[in-house]
Amino acid sequence: MHGGFDTHLSVMPVQMSIALTIESTRAANLPDSTSGGLLESLLREQQSAAVQKFSQWHDAATAPLQARHYRDLIPLSLPSEGEQYAFEVNLDSCSGCKACVVACHNLNGLDEGETWRSVGLLHGGTSQLPVLQHVTTACHHCLEPPCLEGCPVLAYEKDPVTGIVRHLDDQCIGCQYCILKCPYDVPKYSRAKGIVRKCDMCRDRLSVGEAPACVQACPNQAIRITVVSQVAARENAEANLFLPGAPEPGYTLPTTIYKTSRPLPSNLLPADYYAAAPQHAHWPLVLMLVLTQMSVGAFLVDRAVSGVEQEAGPAARSVQLAAAFGLGMLGLVASTFHLGRPWLAYRAFIGWRTSWVSREVLAFGAFAAAASAYAALPWLAVAGFRPPPFWERLAAGAVAVTGLIGVVCSTMIYASTRRTFWNPTYTGLKFLLTGLVLGIPVALLTRLGVAAWSATDATSPVAPESLRRLLQYLLAATAVKLLLEAAILSCLRAGTYTPLRRTAVLMTGALARASAVRFACGLAGGLALPSLLLIWGTQPGEAMSPVVLVAVVLVLVLNFAGELLERYLFFAAVVAPKMPGAPSA
Repeated sequence: MHGGFDTHLSVMPVQMSIALTIESTRAANLPDSTSGGLLESLLREQQSAAVQKFSQWHDAATAPLQARHYRDLIPLSLPSEGEQYAFEVNLDSCSGCKACVVACHNLNGLDEGETWRSVGLLHGGTSQLPVLQHVTTACHHCLEPPCLEGCPVLAYEKDPVTGIVRHLDDQCIGCQYCILKCPYDVPKYSRAKGIVRKCDMCRDRLSVGEAPACVQACPNQAIRITVVSQVAARENAEANLFLPGAPEPGYTLPTTIYKTSRPLPSNLLPADYYAAAPQHAHWPLVLMLVLTQMSVGAFLVDRAVSGVEQEAGPAARSVQLAAAFGLGMLGLVASTFHLGRPWLAYRAFIGWRTSWVSREVLAFGAFAAAASAYAALPWLAVAGFRPPPFWERLAAGAVAVTGLIGVVCSTMIYASTRRTFWNPTYTGLKFLLTGLVLGIPVALLTRLGVAAWSATDATSPVAPESLRRLLQYLLAATAVKLLLEAAILSCLRAGTYTPLRRTAVLMTGALARASAVRFACGLAGGLALPSLLLIWGTQPGEAMSPVVLVAVVLVLVLNFAGELLERYLFFAAVVAPKMPGAPSA
């Protein structure tokens, strides 16, 4: 019975639809259908629908349709001297709907996963009165933008009138250093285009009186463009008046204003405050740093243990210097694979006044020139032409100075980002020790290898005391470096969730396997094998044995693998600052 009733109900709409169609057809065939027929009535009703009215209004409009809504949300005049445009966000009105994110993405034609504006979440308060606060954020168009300062090709400019920080796409080589420099994670890398892009406050729309996409799309009018005093922005940064959970504003002097009429609780934290995820590894930079420091270390070891030169012979020394030069050049070539536009790498020096990347390029360029000349001198001696000692001292000094300057520039590239894990003292020591940990095995291997290969040098084996001295240097450098790296793990006992504690959590959690293998390689290649060689391989008559040569090869391979993993952890375990709750790049 119920089944029949249900069937009857399901048939009724179909019958009604057929009846309406028949009636409409009859009305259309009547002579007076234009005066009151059903079809005409339906057509008139359709013309009065909301969508149709909006379409007619759009066709007839002579001004921007939403002008009356957003006209009050953009300035009516350009900033005066000492002022600039800035975003103003009303936290009380932001509902977290992400309409601003969608509008920005669509209007600017961004790639999938590329966002110039994001919406995060802050939470705090008490169990009796919890507080959830949505936050919309984009580029803050800072007074002292670090992206502009750090760019090696001058691909950023700050408009002198509006204060808008603009990215120049044509200038960009895709080095992505601005992503590391910006504490708010604003610039985004486009793999499709091989460049970095960022919010420019829809400057083209503002110039013709149109609101930026995010401003026009917000249904609650939570975002507006305002004019701010640059002096007031500096004072607010000094007083740390920016946004709870955001990086400290004193570094960049951001101009975005976050307003609220409600008192925010003092324990307001980003929703992802306790999250820690590995960062991008930047493998081309890993190879570049390890190989260039290995090259510098090999040259420095050559000068530090110059007494070995007479024992191993000029042939062994020439091979060592040639190997050191080749490693440095290989590292510089590897760095170009990090660029989105490697064919434009020649531009990388033009920002030398402010960019440590440009200074590193110049330093290693000078190092390459000095190293090539210095590496050629022993070959001249092998060929029978002994250059004057002054030439050798001059070339050696130039290699040492330019190489050390290059390592210092590499250190400052990361220290200037102000990430705690990349502080200058800690990073500089690790970089210099990498040069020693890898440069000493290179010196050992080349000298022992050439002595074993050459019948001339085989009659005058490497002295055990020279081998002993190099092994002792290697043991000391490796021990200090491993202790430095392990010291980070002590931050696990920190009472607060500091950036270094997050790094330690990553190294013992998501990156635990890489950390374990790294320390295993360091212990085996930098401590265990050198200790065995020091005990048994430095006895008279043993320095030239094949076992010693194989052991030195293993020392170099294990140390090289360990340093690659250490540099991988250097990038992957760092804590990247960002705006609260926003997705990290």
